[in-house]
Amino acid sequence: MPVMMRCLPFFAAVLLLPSLAYAGGDTYDGANDTAAQGPAYFGFVKDAAGKAVMGAKVHLVPKNSAPVTLTSDVLGLYRGHIRKGVSPDDVVTSCEKDGFKQVSVYRRTPAGSNSMFNETDCTLQAQ
Repeated sequence: MPVMMRCLPFFAAVLLLPSLAYAGGDTYDGANDTAAQGPAYFGFVKDAAGKAVMGAKVHLVPKNSAPVTLTSDVLGLYRGHIRKGVSPDDVVTSCEKDGFKQVSVYRRTPAGSNSMFNETDCTLQAQ
């Protein structure tokens, strides 16, 4: 068997590796999570059966600051920042998408936490 034919599987794997690494992945870039931007707000939007809801609008509404609207990706994941100095306890999270109604919002990060990472998940139900 020629050397080229024996190496073909290796080269095919190398060429496919980058696309496999990102298939179905998210756009998370950890370098964006800096103290200068303030806490990161993230979570998942799912339907009542636990399936990801892509394209849902996630509203982060702080008491004394401008609201931020994020959009969930193919995994139902949303992620963003409001601004430094906004206490996570002062942020109300809600989700919406046409054809769905919000069933619940569950904050996984405990109230009073000063974590840089604040996870809140939303559940929507098809109407």
